[in-house]
Amino acid sequence: MTKQWNSETIESMLAAQGIRLAPGRAEKIAAALNAATLSGSLPLEFESDPTGYQLALERCKAK
Repeated sequence: MTKQWNSETIESMLAAQGIRLAPGRAEKIAAALNAATLSGSLPLEFESDPTGYQLALERCKAK
């Protein structure tokens, strides 16, 4: 079963990272993620989970 994104989830995940979206933007992002997930074009975990992108950046920081 594929994950279905909704605008509330997108807004919450990005707000947790201090990112605010313009009105209506979360709906567009959710629609794009759902379409890409269904087509199989999101092979990397951090691309399908916005909070995962931040974790990937943290792992790649120079020590």
